[in-house]
Amino acid sequence: MPKFRAVFISPIVPSGTGNGLAMRMGLFVEALSRIARVDVIVVPVAGEPKDEISFLQERGVSLHWINIRGRTDTHFSLLSRIANGLARLDAFRAYGKPSIARALSAPVLTDIARVIEICKPDLIHIGRSYLLPCIAQSPQGIAATVDLDEDDLSSFASQARLARLRGDLTSADWLEQEGRACDALIARFGRNFRRAYVASRRESLRLTQRHPGLRCEVLHNAVEIPPRKPRRDNGKTLLFIGALQYYPNSDGIIWFAQKVLPFLRAPAGGACRLLIAGASPPPGVVALTRHPSVTVLGRVKSVATLYQHATLALAPLHAGGGTRIKLLEAAAHRVASVSTPVAAQGSTGHRRSAAGARRGREISIRACHMALDNAAERDRRAAQAQSSVRAHHAKERVVKGLAQSLLAAADDAPAPTR
Repeated sequence: MPKFRAVFISPIVPSGTGNGLAMRMGLFVEALSRIARVDVIVVPVAGEPKDEISFLQERGVSLHWINIRGRTDTHFSLLSRIANGLARLDAFRAYGKPSIARALSAPVLTDIARVIEICKPDLIHIGRSYLLPCIAQSPQGIAATVDLDEDDLSSFASQARLARLRGDLTSADWLEQEGRACDALIARFGRNFRRAYVASRRESLRLTQRHPGLRCEVLHNAVEIPPRKPRRDNGKTLLFIGALQYYPNSDGIIWFAQKVLPFLRAPAGGACRLLIAGASPPPGVVALTRHPSVTVLGRVKSVATLYQHATLALAPLHAGGGTRIKLLEAAAHRVASVSTPVAAQGSTGHRRSAAGARRGREISIRACHMALDNAAERDRRAAQAQSSVRAHHAKERVVKGLAQSLLAAADDAPAPTR
């Protein structure tokens, strides 16, 4: 029986499958539930519905849902009404918080504080930098940890560069400020946390260089390694799975469908087939269904069958940070992948197993054809990727280590007072 209580403030309903952010949050639920009685406070800024709670129920975790609808921070509501784009950007810079934190209005923070008061936790864990203001609602002296996952400043900067490349200068300026605002929250609140978890050493180095007092610890993303099933792919099925409301995901798959897919042919002849799975596809992704070889599936409950029929998994991202959990998932299912260097960064050993498709269309086409034309080599790459995932990203091993780390954080000397 756990000897202490933990409160986990999450931007999404944690899960073991599906959305990558939900899966990352799920790791912390699994680890915390092994060492503590857990209450999860979901502040749904990531927009996920609250009906998929079986993952929490199976682990004896209590869910507290914070209503954020119609409760936007007044300051952000006012600045969002400014008609002039430059003036609105200046007001956003003065606001000093990322736009996703607009849900953390005074009434919402009060609701969070009430739940914390009822739960009386010994440890508070916060998921992602934009929820850092929630730590101000905890009583002084309680141990606190945070999952930053990635270096938001660098991630948003890469998205801004992509927006500029696409000619959207206004969005680029806004994205740069989003990253600066996230980093400002880390500078303000980071000293209150006994552990700050990140997905890779690269993220840790970047963050600690700017925030020397931040106690970063690498927590690799993790996936289940499913039992091996016979492959049922037809040699020409390409699969993309990802949260499509995330701009680098939607931009990447639109680019691939328009610039690369038309030039791909299966070894036996005929066009390749592209399956796109993910919640909330934007209009640009939905429009891809006009192509006879593209199917947009939307949200799917189980990805196992998709991987069983996939010839290649795709990660054609040109921006972002952290570790692409869907690349790890594909490797766990023993499916070879083709990815850009941006998508492959941070995955231990994954660069060696992914057929790297760089930004250039010709190189991407060549990388896909190399993988499609040689089934034996494709299977070798898939086996190598699975071996790497088993060694570095197997869920049981990662969760066990995380549970020990969280327990040690709770036993550390008291954090500095705010």
